[in-house]
Amino acid sequence: MFGGGGAKVVLAVCFGACPWAGMAGVPGRVGAGLAPGTVRRGARVLVREPGAVRLASGERIVAPQIVVATDGAGAAALLPEVTAPMWRAVACVYFSAPASPIGEPTLALNGTGTGLVNNVVVLSDVAPSYAPAGQSLVSVSVLGAPAIDDAALTTCVTGELMRWFGTAVEGWRWLRTYRVAQALPVRLPLERPRPKAIRPGVWVAGDFLGSASIQGAMESGEAVAEALMRPAAVHA
Repeated sequence: MFGGGGAKVVLAVCFGACPWAGMAGVPGRVGAGLAPGTVRRGARVLVREPGAVRLASGERIVAPQIVVATDGAGAAALLPEVTAPMWRAVACVYFSAPASPIGEPTLALNGTGTGLVNNVVVLSDVAPSYAPAGQSLVSVSVLGAPAIDDAALTTCVTGELMRWFGTAVEGWRWLRTYRVAQALPVRLPLERPRPKAIRPGVWVAGDFLGSASIQGAMESGEAVAEALMRPAAVHA
């Protein structure tokens, strides 16, 4: 628990891991195990045809099994059977701090039900490569789309965090604010993703089918891959 003046303002919960090279390292690690030439980047799919996909370049790629593994909006654009999800927005405010206010790989979650800040994590406590020596990278998440500019949002956030961590916050330096309108799909109730063939030879995978997270997206893709390795499922 953190909080000035005896006020218990946040609940600390366990945090997972961050790739050394950033989130782009996740697909990079997956693709590294595949044969050369099996992954093509920057090839936009315009339309899915029976037994094939057509790229923006005009190229047509034929395959007996097609997996549309995109976000919900992308899947809905390619497949009329898929309904585009609603989205949750978030604003991520990043600071450079002389020292970590937490000191361990833990996410601090606002437990008061009030204020703008939803959670705080010191990313360099999880992955030291995310900040230079002698500095800490602090990430602050604000849910929704705050109707104020970045300067005002930073002022409000630092004011709240001073009640969490004290006057040390005054020494933090604002780095950048990212406003992500389509941060996560609205997905309730949460459930383990099941392989979904929407028609013979066409499958869909993504976090909008299970838990809205990177973990949910990977679990969904894994479930489809396992189904495709079972001949009875493929030919059903």
